Amino acid sequence: MGQVTLYVEDSALQAAREAAARAQMSLSQWFAQFAAEEKRRQSKDWSAFFVEIDAMTTSGDNDFPEPGSLRHSDIPDLPRERW
Repeated sequence: MGQVTLYVEDSALQAAREAAARAQMSLSQWFAQFAAEEKRRQSKDWSAFFVEIDAMTTSGDNDFPEPGSLRHSDIPDLPRERW
C-alpha cells in the first residue's frame, strides 16, 4: 500500500480531523476513503460521458461507413508483384 504526505492549511487539517472523528475513523482512513470515493466518481463520470456520446448518435446518423462497404469494391485488385 502506498504512502502519501499531505501539506494542508491548519484549518483544512482541523476540518479533516473533525470529519474523521464524526465518521469514527482515523484521519488516514478518512483520507483513504476520500481518495477511493474520488476514484469511483471519476470512473462513473467517464461511464456517463460515453453513455452521453452514444446517446447522441442514432442509427443511420453515422458519418463513418460500415467496414463491409469499405471492403466491397467492383474494381478488382491489381495483380501482386512477384518477389
